[in-house]
Amino acid sequence: MKKQTVILADDHPLILMGLRDLVEKDASFELLGAVSSSTALVSLMRDAEPDMVITDYSMPGDETYGDGIRMIKYLIRHFPNTKILTMTMMSNPMIISALYDAGVYAVIRKSDDPAEFIAALHILRLGRKYYPPSFQKESKANERTKFIGERINSLSPKEFEVLRYFIQGKPIMQVALHLNRSIKTVSGQKIAAMHKLNVKTDQELIAFCLETGLFQ
Repeated sequence: MKKQTVILADDHPLILMGLRDLVEKDASFELLGAVSSSTALVSLMRDAEPDMVITDYSMPGDETYGDGIRMIKYLIRHFPNTKILTMTMMSNPMIISALYDAGVYAVIRKSDDPAEFIAALHILRLGRKYYPPSFQKESKANERTKFIGERINSLSPKEFEVLRYFIQGKPIMQVALHLNRSIKTVSGQKIAAMHKLNVKTDQELIAFCLETGLFQ
C-alpha cells in the first residue's frame, strides 16, 4: 500500500511538533506540511490534496473559516476525498458524536496515549473510521448523545457563527455589524438555531452551549 499523505493543523506549536514527530517516524505516512490556522489549512489542502488531515477542533481567531464544527463541515464538504482526524481537549460525548455525524473519520483526545493516535491513523489508512474505546463506552451509557449530536450537526455555518458571537455576550446589533448582515437576518438565524437545538429562551441557549461545550 502506498504512503498516505498527511497535513497537520494545530495552533499550539508544541503539540504540532509532537504530531510531526509521530507522523514522520512512521514509514506508512508522508507529511506534506504543518499549519497553525484554518485558513492556512484550507490553502494547503487545495494545493496538496492530502489523503488525511489531522486538525485541532479549536483554533480560534480565524474569521474566514472559523473552527470547531463550522470548520470541520467546510473541510468535509469541499474535500470529500480527504479523511479527517480531529483532535480535541473536550471529553463531551455530544460534541464527539456531532463530529462523527458530520463525517470525520476519527476523534482523538489530546490527553489520550500517543499509541491510540497511531492506531487511529492506521485504521484510517485502511479507509475505515476509528472510534476510541472511551467514546464507545460513553455512547452506550448515554442514549442522549446521538440525538443531541444530530441537533448540533443540523446548524448551518451561518447559524453557528451567530451563536458563537452571541455566546460571547455580543448583542444582536453588534453581531450583525461584525458579520456584515442585517439585524433582521442575524435575528432570524439565531431563532432558527434555537429551534434546531430545541431551546426556547436565551438562558436555555446559553445553558445548552455550556453543557455541550459547543464553543470550547
